[in-house]
Amino acid sequence: MTSQQWKDRPIHEFLDKMGDGSPAPGGGAAAGLTGAQACALAEMVCSLTLSNKNYKDVASEAAEWKELCRSGQAIMLDLIDEDARNFLFLMEAIRLPKETDSEKESRKIVVQTALKKAIEAPYQMADTMNDLLELFTTILIKGNRNAITDAVIALQLAQASMRASFLNIQINLKSITDDFYKADIEGALKEWEKGITHVDAILTYQVKI
Repeated sequence: MTSQQWKDRPIHEFLDKMGDGSPAPGGGAAAGLTGAQACALAEMVCSLTLSNKNYKDVASEAAEWKELCRSGQAIMLDLIDEDARNFLFLMEAIRLPKETDSEKESRKIVVQTALKKAIEAPYQMADTMNDLLELFTTILIKGNRNAITDAVIALQLAQASMRASFLNIQINLKSITDDFYKADIEGALKEWEKGITHVDAILTYQVKI
């Protein structure tokens, strides 16, 4: 990977690199890109709401929603690169020598630090998407009805991004020995799952295409 950030490179280059078996970008980056797409679709619904005179009563709100979606997209794109950096750091930690007792002990400490570091980006991805679920739901309910499918897809992509983030958190969490840290992360996962379940109920029982 060059010093250029993934968000500044062509999407085909990102996908080619993901597909060639390189350590990064991987699943964490995919979660970030999915979340960024969710934000972009929700922003599109806001734009179509703003440009439609039939929705002038919510125009000021839609303008605020649009800015929040744009901000969310920027966060998710930045986290793609953070996730890649942190994963490479973890790989370097795992490759540290472990021949002597001193090396084993030193490696153990560095690996535990790297495992927590590897959780940071997917944690922030899931947290960001969780914070946006209510906004996306509002956009779905109050935004331009002609773009309802886009609003629904935005919510579904947000859920997918969260679930992908969960997997990236859990695979690293299983190797962490800090029980207090693990309990905090597992508590967050349970709360985020409630948000996903709530959205599922809305999409199942309140949305008619």
